[in-house]
Amino acid sequence: MRALRNILWPLHGLLSVLILVAALGPSRTMAAGQISLPGITFLESSPNFRLLAASGSGTLEDPFIVVEEVFGEGEVVLGINVHAENFGSRVKTMHAVGFALQKVVINRTRQLWDYYALELEFDVGRGSDYYDGLSFGQKAKVNRPFQSDRFAAVEDLTEPRDVIRFTQGQVKPGERVRFALAITHTGTKPSFYLVQHVRPPYAQLDEPMFEQLLFQPFQLAECALIKGPEGITRCRR
Repeated sequence: MRALRNILWPLHGLLSVLILVAALGPSRTMAAGQISLPGITFLESSPNFRLLAASGSGTLEDPFIVVEEVFGEGEVVLGINVHAENFGSRVKTMHAVGFALQKVVINRTRQLWDYYALELEFDVGRGSDYYDGLSFGQKAKVNRPFQSDRFAAVEDLTEPRDVIRFTQGQVKPGERVRFALAITHTGTKPSFYLVQHVRPPYAQLDEPMFEQLLFQPFQLAECALIKGPEGITRCRR
């Protein structure tokens, strides 16, 4: 009986994902590591997650819905390439480019998530600042307050970097979480990154690690290879 459950459980998880993907509708164009919809492409720019599906047109009534599963540790880097000259602001702001986005993220790691942050980066390893024209709909009320179906609190930061922090909730291994937000840019064909930060609950950290996180600066890796929205592999510092 136990052997039978071991066989059926992975199939049950796969069936759940297939049902979710089918409910979102077919993806327009899908290649290895990327999914394209009219005017926009989403890319796997880090090796610790997988894109499963994408649909929608980016309006408030029909947002882009991107489904992904995270199976590795560290930052999850989603590349976004807006390649249509006439893409426009589909959320009716004054920006050259704007769209509504819902991210459905499946936790395939072994850790519970009690914190989730989304950050915009205009270039590899460089956080979006006030002057680059990229933001989560800054100075607009589009889709605000940003929402999640598993986190009750949201903190929308605009300085010195564009970050949305979700807290007061949790996503257990095997569960999925949905985030609703908006992204805008003042340029007509931007390529950028949506970086996702997760962390385990403090109770899962041993004491030396906890103290290190609190009182010591983070040591970044010298270089990590990241695939950019234009398909070129770069060094992320």
